[in-house]
Amino acid sequence: MQTIFFAVIVFFASILFSMIGLGGAIFYVPFFYWVTGDFIFSITIALLLNIVTSASAAITYIRKKLVDFKIAIPFIIASMTGAQIGAYFTQIAPVELLLGMLTMLMFIVGEEMIFSRIRFMYQEKEIKGQEKYIFVTMFGFLVGSISGMLGIGGGTFIVPLLLIFGFGIKRAAASSGFIVLFTSISAFAAHVASWTPDINLIAAVSVSSFLGAQLGSYLMHNKINAETLQKIFGIVLWLMAIRMLTDFL
Repeated sequence: MQTIFFAVIVFFASILFSMIGLGGAIFYVPFFYWVTGDFIFSITIALLLNIVTSASAAITYIRKKLVDFKIAIPFIIASMTGAQIGAYFTQIAPVELLLGMLTMLMFIVGEEMIFSRIRFMYQEKEIKGQEKYIFVTMFGFLVGSISGMLGIGGGTFIVPLLLIFGFGIKRAAASSGFIVLFTSISAFAAHVASWTPDINLIAAVSVSSFLGAQLGSYLMHNKINAETLQKIFGIVLWLMAIRMLTDFL
C-alpha cells in the first residue's frame, strides 16, 4: 500500500516539475524524509527520481528543439564535478545542519518562483559573450556542489539563471531539465554506494516518474502556462518549508 501511495504522489509531482524544468528533488527529499526518517535514503531516491523525470522530459524537449546545448554542455561539466564534492560533505555533516540548509533553500527558491524578482531585475541587463561562459562555469560548480550535498538537481537555481541570460521561460525550463539530468546522475553515483534499495519501490516510483514527466513536458509545450505553475510551486515550497521549520521549534 505504501508503494502505491508513493507512486501516485510521484506521478502527479512529476507532471508539475517537468513543466517548470525541475526534477523535483527539492520536494522529494523532505517528503521521503518525513515518511522514512532516513536522510541519506531520501537524498538518494530523490536523485534517482530526478534522473528519471529529467530524462523523460528531455526526450520531449530535445525533439522539440528547446534545449540550448551551447549553454548546457559547459554547465553540465562544471556541475557534475561539483556534485562529487558536495556528496562528500553529506557524509560528514550533521543531518540537522543539512535539513536547516534545505529549509532555508526552500524559502529562498519559493520566493523566486512566486515573485520572479531575478527576471525583472535583469531584464534590461542580460549577461552575454565570454562573461556568460565564465559565469556558467562558476555557477555550475556551485549548483553541482549543492546538488550533491542536499540531493537536489539544481533546477531551482538554473531556471532563474537562464532567465538572466535572456531565455524565454520554456527554453529555460527545457535546458534546465537537460542539465539537471546529468547533475543528478553525478550526485546519485556518489551516494548510491551507501544505499540498500527496495526494488519494488524503485520500479514503481520510476515508472510513475517517467510517465508523469512525459505528460508534463507535453502539456508545458502545448497546453499550459508554465509561469502560473511556477508560482503554484513556489507556494507549495513555502508550505513545506514552514512544515520543516516547525520540526526544529
